[in-house]
Amino acid sequence: MTVYLLFIDGVGLGEQAPHNPWFTQPTPHIRQLLGGPLVAGAEERPSEEVLLLATDASLGVKGLPQSATGQATIFTGRNAPLAMGEHQSGLPFRRLRNWVEQDNLYLQAEASGWRATFANGYTEEFFELPTTRRGWISVSTATILSTGQPLRMLKELTAGQAVFHDLTRQTLAQKRPDVAIVEPEEAARHLLAIGSEQDLVVHEFFLTDLAGHRQDEELVTRVIGDYDRFFGEVIRRRHPGDTVVLVSDHGNSEDFRIKTHTENHVPTLVVGAAADAFRFYSRRKKWDLTGITPLLLHLLAEGERKKRGENHG
Repeated sequence: MTVYLLFIDGVGLGEQAPHNPWFTQPTPHIRQLLGGPLVAGAEERPSEEVLLLATDASLGVKGLPQSATGQATIFTGRNAPLAMGEHQSGLPFRRLRNWVEQDNLYLQAEASGWRATFANGYTEEFFELPTTRRGWISVSTATILSTGQPLRMLKELTAGQAVFHDLTRQTLAQKRPDVAIVEPEEAARHLLAIGSEQDLVVHEFFLTDLAGHRQDEELVTRVIGDYDRFFGEVIRRRHPGDTVVLVSDHGNSEDFRIKTHTENHVPTLVVGAAADAFRFYSRRKKWDLTGITPLLLHLLAEGERKKRGENHG
């Protein structure tokens, strides 16, 4: 059994309105799962295998939710905006970076004996950038580096042992013509192949947030379409015991009337062990981004318990 965390940047549960691409775009795979589009109110349609939770990204701190502290909360289970005294955008400053490196999802999973990995592939050029050399890296990069694990590089990517941030490698192929573009479905199969040797697999996709900030309708149409195809293939081909958890850090791409983030709740979409997730959710007084890491660890523990039961049965 494997748990997959699919982190998608800048997606809130918005209105059923023309300014919301998540309502206007087809997204056939997501709609099939939810019985409709990924919008506010969709959480009222749960099923045995599917659970959608409207998730508070503001975390009791004034101001618009932001990427650095939102992601830090997702990857640690602790309230980063509260700890930092504000919502912080973009890449984490040193204080926040140190905060996530000290204790995070990967370290907690490893402490319990589970194998956990980050599926995203990197290029050598990324680490040669002056900004990267100065320590400006994402929360997701900081957390996986804290484990001492080697990152998945271009060699692993071209061998199908990593997934690029944009799924298709199109942005990479523009700079590296020798890199073959793949379909979103193939990227999904690569993710699942990684999962066959892991207990927890994480992937990060951030083009949704970029499209929202740019208010680029052509880009958002493409990335929503690609992500729906990727997500649908992951769900269709996953092992029967696997669970997929999709979550975002803040709203943005669901409201094309504005370029900024939104205060909308974000989705926590669980496909697989939805009943276990619902029991976990029901025990919490409120549901916000601090619940993601504990939820993932709970799902791993429940999966292990069920596996032991099957072996003794």
